[in-house]
Amino acid sequence: MIVVASLVAGCGGGGSSAPTPTGVTVDPGDTSATVNWKNDASVEYWVWVAQSSNVSTDDCATMTGCVIFTNVRPPFIVTGLVNGKTYSVTVNGRHNDGPGGPGSPTLVFVPRLAGATWTVGAPLTGSNLLGVGYASSLSTGLASLATVGAAGTIFTTGNVTAWAAATSGTTANLNAVQHRDNLLVAIGDGGAIVTSPDGVTWTPRSSGTTNALYSLDGSGSGQVVAVGAQGTLLVTSDSTSWSAHDSHTTANLYSVAFGDGRYVAVGANGTLVTSSDGDTWTLQKPPTSADLKGVFFGTRNATSNVTAISTFVAVGRGGTILTSSDGLTWTARASGVTADLESVTFGTQFVAVGQGGTIVTSSDGGVTWTHADSGTTANLNSVTFTLLTPKVIGVGYVAVGDGGTNLTAF
Repeated sequence: MIVVASLVAGCGGGGSSAPTPTGVTVDPGDTSATVNWKNDASVEYWVWVAQSSNVSTDDCATMTGCVIFTNVRPPFIVTGLVNGKTYSVTVNGRHNDGPGGPGSPTLVFVPRLAGATWTVGAPLTGSNLLGVGYASSLSTGLASLATVGAAGTIFTTGNVTAWAAATSGTTANLNAVQHRDNLLVAIGDGGAIVTSPDGVTWTPRSSGTTNALYSLDGSGSGQVVAVGAQGTLLVTSDSTSWSAHDSHTTANLYSVAFGDGRYVAVGANGTLVTSSDGDTWTLQKPPTSADLKGVFFGTRNATSNVTAISTFVAVGRGGTILTSSDGLTWTARASGVTADLESVTFGTQFVAVGQGGTIVTSSDGGVTWTHADSGTTANLNSVTFTLLTPKVIGVGYVAVGDGGTNLTAF
């Protein structure tokens, strides 16, 4: 809870002040920071944060943007911060609604974009992981990550650390997974589709096709589109009953994205099809001859230190990267890499992954790209934005690949 400083810095309700908290640390994150300290269960703690280098319990009320979070426990994540700006934090406490005690020494920090530094986790399996997706809330009321792969492999986690294997009910390779229509939806080879409300129990669905399905995305209104081999294109309004639509191509479609009122699907030899309603599709002139393996729409509002973004980014063979503001007219961008790029996502910046552990990032809408050290040479097949961290809710990315490879960046 955030309260006005004058309400908590003065006298309390009959209790006493707590000693200065010890072991206080701050770990900057993406638009966030994790504050930690040595916990005493008898103390009610307050975390004070301001966009300055000298916040204190005495002058927070006079500082622009200073906020206080009351009755919190470590580790505590402060969110909604501006990357690149200087902040400071102090922690104090009280007993039984008493007056606030002395604050800890002020710590200065600067939030920064996630995606530059990656941590390699222990392999989840010996099989290849082909897709990964984030669910903000399952039927259990909890957020979750799901990754899918060869021979029906499925793993889920609520903290990107402890992954649990699930029984998918199929032996087909599963190529992609997303959270749609209150269900986790996984698609794969042979037209396989399985869904789950909780990440534990999975139900096979009829797709009406035996062609491989590679990617899916939704409009946010309940409609979901899946694309696959030989121009396969399926549409659903509930993620359980699917119908075929004419994509006007027989080329493999490897990825689909929705943004700014338009679906964009990309595929082999630069194939590009678009739709404004998910039902009627138009074959567009290929913007490249390279296979396009991933496409994603990224959007953010302008803030004091970043420009607004509303952009499609497509990635593919030989380090190909294209950008478009409308999904129709595309501009080639220099990726700085020659490895095949397999997947792209957006959270606070664009992150693309590919062969040989390749990762590149862009914070300016896909115009310029920076190489990031992944810490692995395994092929990376999929990447997603997530708000899950090993401890609490944060901002970051998860990538998966061959041989059960899984990486995180926070």
